[in-house]
Amino acid sequence: MHWRDPFRVRSFRFQWPADLATSWAFEMEAIVLGWFILVESGSVMMLVVFGALQYLGALVSPLFGVVGDRLGYRRMLVLSRALYAALAASFMLLAWLQALTPTLVLLMAALAGLVRPSDMMMRNALIAQTLPPRHLLGALGISRITSDSARIAGALAGAAVVAWLGMSWAYALITALYTLSFVLSCGVSGVPAPAHDAVRVSPVRDLQLAFGYVWTRPVLMAAMALAFWSTCWLFHFLWACCPMWPKTFT
Repeated sequence: MHWRDPFRVRSFRFQWPADLATSWAFEMEAIVLGWFILVESGSVMMLVVFGALQYLGALVSPLFGVVGDRLGYRRMLVLSRALYAALAASFMLLAWLQALTPTLVLLMAALAGLVRPSDMMMRNALIAQTLPPRHLLGALGISRITSDSARIAGALAGAAVVAWLGMSWAYALITALYTLSFVLSCGVSGVPAPAHDAVRVSPVRDLQLAFGYVWTRPVLMAAMALAFWSTCWLFHFLWACCPMWPKTFT
């Protein structure tokens, strides 16, 4: 098997650059907005809240699996990247008008954070649906390299652009990357949800089956328990710091 084999599939030729552009935009956006919040508010606590909001969607990620089974993962991927592009364009416009505030950043980051943690799941699900089994290992490896390399190159690019050109131009570049990702994602193939299933179950029943599966697998149960207690600790930490917020945010 050659590393170029996954690129023989037309869908992967669209998905790989779309995922790359999204990953770069994610890392650039985290650096740019984190820098903005820290400079404008002078509050490390507010920066911590912003970082936590990036993973808010982990709490509702099981619902994305249920919705993806019904709408199709390609449609969900396209819609999510349209949302990223729209939010980035809003950030860019507010930055140009000098109307961007830390509070607005947190609100919009919370909206994007509901979708962002499920992005990798949708990528992998589409790769599994559109590539033949013999190409899956190579395609998943290339996809993983894409996201990991973006953490280095995207972060460096975000810091360089915001330091060199400023907030507005940095967000113009981020918006362009998200728009490119959206356009390329429209070329990805997908397996549509079946029109008539022999056993059509409700979304609630789907979630019950998923939780039952996790409950009977010790490895999955340990991972979910760790994620649950980490989330509880985070909310407890934020709640304990609530009395400090008015003083800290000013």
